[in-house]
Amino acid sequence: MNASELLSANELLIRHSKGERNFEGANLVAVNLGEANLNRTNFSNANLRDSNLSQAKLIGANLNSADLSNANLSEAKLIEANLSAASLTKTTLIKADLSGVILSGAIFSETDLTAAILIGASMIGTCVLNDSKLTKANLTGATLSRAIFSGADLTGATLNRSIMTEVDLSGAQLTRTNLIRAYLQRANLSGAKLIQADLSEANLVESNLCAVDLTGAELQGANLSNANLSGANLSRVNLQGANLSNANLNGTILELADLRSTDFSKASLRGANLKRANLSEASLLEADLRGANLQQTNLNGAGLLLVSLKGADLKGACLCHANLIGASLNQANLDDVCLTEAIMPNGSTHT
Repeated sequence: MNASELLSANELLIRHSKGERNFEGANLVAVNLGEANLNRTNFSNANLRDSNLSQAKLIGANLNSADLSNANLSEAKLIEANLSAASLTKTTLIKADLSGVILSGAIFSETDLTAAILIGASMIGTCVLNDSKLTKANLTGATLSRAIFSGADLTGATLNRSIMTEVDLSGAQLTRTNLIRAYLQRANLSGAKLIQADLSEANLVESNLCAVDLTGAELQGANLSNANLSGANLSRVNLQGANLSNANLNGTILELADLRSTDFSKASLRGANLKRANLSEASLLEADLRGANLQQTNLNGAGLLLVSLKGADLKGACLCHANLIGASLNQANLDDVCLTEAIMPNGSTHT
């Protein structure tokens, strides 16, 4: 149809009722199509700026490259619709159902997706910019590889089992977000806030978590091998059984953290604060703990083979049953340390 043709809502609905479904390139600026049934209609390249589509049914609709800027799609049904390369600047999608939607290459700016349903949505390469809101949105099983969510608000959102390889979440707000078993390999989360977030069994291999705030977060069984957590705040975090081998934790705050049975093999923890953390049965093979604060830390039964503790503060720490074979303790503070039955650097057992 003629792309310059301005259609009224009434004319579109009349033509639609007669069976017409192709409105490609239609000019539908500021039309009121609230609650309309437009399932499987072709609106590709259409101009729907400032339109009202609240509670509209657009299941399976084609909105590829459509302009939905400043449109209202609150509570709309967009299940399995195609919104690839769509413009969604200042669009309202509160409580909209976007399950299975294709959003690859779409641009969100100041978009409101509060409590929206995006289960299984494809958002590969999507740009979510300028304080867009996804608070309490459900993105379970969504694909967000290489998407940009820099500075976005995902507070309380659900991203369980989502695929987020190389996603950019730098500076994003992810407080109390659920990311259970999420795949975040090589993701950029630098400066993000993940306070009390749940990342149980998440894959964060080679991810950038520099200066991230994970206070009180749940990371039990997570894989953070080769990740960069320098300067991060992990106080009171649960990393029980997690893999942090070869990770960069220089200057990281791990005070009161639960690190039982965690793998820190060859990790760098220079200057890290592990005061009163629980590292019982943890593996620290060849880890670098130079200058670390380990005051009152529980290292009962920990594996500290070939670890470097030069200049570390272990005052009041428990090293009972720990294995310190080959460990470097030069200039370390060992005041009030419990070494009962610990295997010392020279292989002897402390009594």
